[in-house]
Amino acid sequence: MSGPDVDGTEQQAATPEALKIRFRTAVSTIDADQFAVLDEAARLFRDGSPLVMIVAGSADTVGSADLNLQLSIRRAQSVAFALADRGIPIERLQVLGRGNSELEVNTANDTPNAENRSVSITWR
Repeated sequence: MSGPDVDGTEQQAATPEALKIRFRTAVSTIDADQFAVLDEAARLFRDGSPLVMIVAGSADTVGSADLNLQLSIRRAQSVAFALADRGIPIERLQVLGRGNSELEVNTANDTPNAENRSVSITWR
């Protein structure tokens, strides 16, 4: 939200560097409590018109690396389709799966971690 600064000039709200969509264990379905994040991503796209939005899926360390890579891709695809449903052209979305290779929170193998079960949305 923007508003007048102390000196009367307009102050712009900070744009986040990334938005995160969180997932339950072993699923790629987006829960309804994450829809507001998708709506915010669509608004930021419309307001800033970036060249591309990068939609990168991740998984925690539970399960095999191969299965986690496939799950992270499915999560990223789910988010990309949800963003397209909100008016973002699909050709402006870059979908990546990172599996459990780039963890937000470093954990030992077979350690469930909600922070690592996510899709990160960034733009450039």
